[in-house]
Amino acid sequence: MRNMGAHVEVRRGIRSASGRAELWRGLRRRLDEYSLTLRLLLKRPLAAAGLLITLLYVGIAIAASFLPDRDVLQTNFTTAYPQPPWWWGNGTPGSWFGTTYPGIDLGMAIFKAIRIDLYYSSIVVLGGAIVGMLVGLVAGYKGGLFDEGLMRSTDVAYSIPFLVFAIAVAYVISRDFTTLNLSLLILWWPPYARLVRSQVLAVKANMFVEAARAAGASDLRIMFRHILPNTLAPVFVQVSLDLGVVIQIFAALIFIGFVPHSGYLPELGALIFYGFGSEPTSYPWTILFPGLALVIFTVGVNLLGDGLRDVLDPRLRR
Repeated sequence: MRNMGAHVEVRRGIRSASGRAELWRGLRRRLDEYSLTLRLLLKRPLAAAGLLITLLYVGIAIAASFLPDRDVLQTNFTTAYPQPPWWWGNGTPGSWFGTTYPGIDLGMAIFKAIRIDLYYSSIVVLGGAIVGMLVGLVAGYKGGLFDEGLMRSTDVAYSIPFLVFAIAVAYVISRDFTTLNLSLLILWWPPYARLVRSQVLAVKANMFVEAARAAGASDLRIMFRHILPNTLAPVFVQVSLDLGVVIQIFAALIFIGFVPHSGYLPELGALIFYGFGSEPTSYPWTILFPGLALVIFTVGVNLLGDGLRDVLDPRLRR
């Protein structure tokens, strides 16, 4: 009996060591795939420029978290009027981007706006991507009534214009930045559900899925261990493209008054609105710099998304 117990313990140890070795090999393969993706991405100048711009904005967003809010307001609200940058002519000494109405340091405000826009846009896009991936994964793997019911729900959600929905939610609840994020998040998952479902239908027909099922793997393990990782490439591309779209939506809605402009809001659309209301022909920098910050980020993430679409092509990875 003691010998049998010892043999059982030995077999358990062997299986445990084998499992750890398999996990490590899987991690190494995953890291090799990421390294290959990065190398292919850097070989494309436009994609590399998009990656650099995106990382720069992420760095600005992180750094802006440590900037005190008091440095944004440089002058008194009642007497302030826009001052040009120091290099603009008779500019304000020490100010790189000048000020906007009413006495807001534009450089500090743009840094804060990038942090807020990037943070909330990431919540909307990543939240929608997670919900959509789960819906598409279950619908594509289970099929039948699950697929039919989830996809019809997706079609209903996809048919609702999100701008109209955002305005309606604001009318019912309140006009604030949180409501805007919530209304976009509710309707941002259907494209990801359709995308992942189509990928799942192709992946689950492969032999390695049949082998996992024959080995006794549960449905959850097959879905999340074997199928989902093989559907993430187009999701990454869609996420990078959607970040620029959501930031533009934020800026457009806030500029037209979705969120009241009664107080200072460090957001790119609000900064453009402040400049637009302070004689933009006389103070062009008040619109130029927030607008450039918005355009450069949008172009950067779109270049990154286009580059990812190319480098994730299986034909380039052979």
